[in-house]
Amino acid sequence: MEMILLRDVEKVGRKGEVVRVREGFGRNFLLPRGLALPSTDANQKFVEEQKRRAALRREKEKAQAEQTAAKIKKLKLIIEAKAGEGDKLFGSVTSEDICEALAKQSFEFDKKQIHLEEPIRSLGSHSFVLEVFPQVKVQAAVEVVRKA
Repeated sequence: MEMILLRDVEKVGRKGEVVRVREGFGRNFLLPRGLALPSTDANQKFVEEQKRRAALRREKEKAQAEQTAAKIKKLKLIIEAKAGEGDKLFGSVTSEDICEALAKQSFEFDKKQIHLEEPIRSLGSHSFVLEVFPQVKVQAAVEVVRKA
């Protein structure tokens, strides 16, 4: 029996693939759980349409991410932190602190999207990489100033 997978199924195949499975497995497992459709011309056209829509949606999201990345590149982030002698910080500025500073500028990101080589432990300008979208990354800077 040939089936078109609607989701990835372990040890069977990936979403959108046409696979040959045994009658019982297809009828009793894949179909009731909504994991696959029988391989007919109409169902193949349906799956192709879904793939096309998903590709258009990804392109649209990527274009929006590139616009956001351009705005962030121009943005000047300033974080205030307590510092001692020699401009060393008490503690450090982490990706979570940068995430909060971006939130104040009305940009919502997860701290996992911000990549620092190491936590910032001194005053001054430091760079970081922000992964806006899987293929869209932007190099941005944050200025750490002494808290009054």
